[in-house]
Amino acid sequence: MHIVTFVFATAVAYVLAVVSSLIFPVLGAPGVSALYVAAAVYVPLGVWMGAWGALAGYFSCFFLGLYPSGYTVVQSLVWSFADFLEAIVPAFLFRALRVDPDFTVKRGWAAKLFPVLISLGSIVLLLGIVVQVLWGSLGEPFTSIYVYSVYTGLALAVLGLLVGLAVGNAKTWATYIVGVVLTSFISGLWGAGTLTLFNFPPPLPAAAFWPVFVGWVVGDLIVLSVLSTALLVALTPVFKRTGLYVEGWWA
Repeated sequence: MHIVTFVFATAVAYVLAVVSSLIFPVLGAPGVSALYVAAAVYVPLGVWMGAWGALAGYFSCFFLGLYPSGYTVVQSLVWSFADFLEAIVPAFLFRALRVDPDFTVKRGWAAKLFPVLISLGSIVLLLGIVVQVLWGSLGEPFTSIYVYSVYTGLALAVLGLLVGLAVGNAKTWATYIVGVVLTSFISGLWGAGTLTLFNFPPPLPAAAFWPVFVGWVVGDLIVLSVLSTALLVALTPVFKRTGLYVEGWWA
């Protein structure tokens, strides 16, 4: 089941990666998205299934590098470690600190408010994405609707994260929040660096490092805070019940 889940997640992540890079591009950087929705698949998978999630991130990024980004096999092999790192960092934190991922909130008013914030944040963000995909090419007011949806969804999700940290399992939420911030920067450094500074050869000019890095990090912070959080809250109990959850790295 782990292999089947890994293959399925890789395929889904690749499709989302292609769509994200085409619809929400960081200009001048093929394959880089200002809202990389694919990360919402393989980062939670890393929390649940260890190295399987990291491999899903790596291979989906590798195929993205080949098509439609147009990088060489060697360039893609090097660049794709960005998404491997993005999944492995939160997975490592949970395992190294021996934190059992428990994203539930069960106390009083918070138990009612928390799922509303998390789910509503995801819905608003997804609606904004749909608007951008269908009508973004028409310009205003659809572009503004998309932008406001992204930041509204992010604000709601951040409030949900803070509620979880305050009245949920503090170790789980603190580990996850640190993981989101840390992995966004680490992945962004490797991704932007291997596109502009060190590769065989770098496919983009060195001057593009900062635009790529900033777009990468900001996009990952948004996606991981909103969509990944919603998936972890909704599906962590399912993975634990079905035996797909991996306490170590492989099984």
